[in-house]
Amino acid sequence: MLNAPQLSTGDMLRAAVSAGTEVGKKAKAVMDAGQLVSDEIVVGIIKDRIVQPDCCDGFILDGFPRTVEQAKKLDEMLAEHGEKVTSVVELRVPDEILEERICGRWIHKASGRSYHVKFCPPKSLKGQAPSTATMLDDETGEPLMQRSDDTADALKSRLVAYHNQTTPILNMYPKCHAIIDANQKPDQVWRAIFDLLRKKPRTILILFGKPGAGKGTHAPNIVEKLQIPQLSTGDMLREAVAKQTPVGIQAKAKMDAGELVSDEIVIGIINDRTVQPDCRNGFILDGFPRTVEQAKELDKMLAVTNEKVTKCIELDVPNSVLTERICGRWIHKSSGRSYNATIPSCRPKSLRDGQTACADNMKDDETGEQLEQRKDDNEASLKTRLDAYDRETHPILDLYKSSCAKVNANQGVDGVWTEIEQTLRG
Repeated sequence: MLNAPQLSTGDMLRAAVSAGTEVGKKAKAVMDAGQLVSDEIVVGIIKDRIVQPDCCDGFILDGFPRTVEQAKKLDEMLAEHGEKVTSVVELRVPDEILEERICGRWIHKASGRSYHVKFCPPKSLKGQAPSTATMLDDETGEPLMQRSDDTADALKSRLVAYHNQTTPILNMYPKCHAIIDANQKPDQVWRAIFDLLRKKPRTILILFGKPGAGKGTHAPNIVEKLQIPQLSTGDMLREAVAKQTPVGIQAKAKMDAGELVSDEIVIGIINDRTVQPDCRNGFILDGFPRTVEQAKELDKMLAVTNEKVTKCIELDVPNSVLTERICGRWIHKSSGRSYNATIPSCRPKSLRDGQTACADNMKDDETGEQLEQRKDDNEASLKTRLDAYDRETHPILDLYKSSCAKVNANQGVDGVWTEIEQTLRG
């Protein structure tokens, strides 16, 4: 989300020693003598690490500072470069809850993946008693391990140390310190963190247009222009089902029963998708909402995070023109690229003058793969779809009239894009 690496003092220390850096040599000498590495050496290691290219946009410190004295030394080091700590996020959980979490935790040492015998068991456990034989990493099958201090007695000592030594650090950063309630479901915790770290209001754009209006042509350009993803409800639904998310499981149950996926489930899928890192600056909805009721449910979802739809663009084309576009349309399924056999400028290179379009001569320009026509790309189906759009979807525009712009999409591609760009700047 932030394009900034997470820096662990342990990892940085091992890397510095392995690389034989000046400060790494100092650290190795101290460790070889059986002594603790000083705060000065640790800060020196951090100083060397944060000038690496991957830290150009910032970095995340995890496990440091642990004391007020360490925080002061960190601040002094940052001040040398005219910088300072910009955000402090505290994940707060009651002490009594932590014992159950910690004592059931198992770690895959090589990757850092974490499991829990109750809350997040590996696939290998299968209701058995946890042991090195039954607690195996899901990806590698290697045995997991428990930290030697992941016990009730050790945890008490660690919590006392945290409250006495680390908690006072938070008073040093009152303007940038934020508390996250981490005693809730992981997706709820992430949502709170996501909302906290957003640096500016998101662009939430809905692209409207009848079948054949040009959404497939211009959406990729909007994505590139705004640097936000285009979200298709179909793609999101398939992804949620494949990943077996809670809402994806609900959707699969409906589909397996031959029922329509409810608006509530679709909204849940959108909610899950729009907290992903690529949506940090916003997103484009294409194909949703299709009814006023769906639009109202979308607004309710956004209102939870004090957001709203910021822009709507309607690509306007007369119905008579759409018939020619749709009935001559051919699609490259895997990429979404669209061609038209009846419009010369939109024909694939494989269709020669005078030829009648068919599967043999309608091929994708980039891959050479066969194109296909949608089953409902015919005049009878189109009339039904256009009537449904006018009856159910077009009234949505009245809900967003203050932020909605109509673009004349019955002109050349360049002319349409020029109008879209003007709308995006407005």
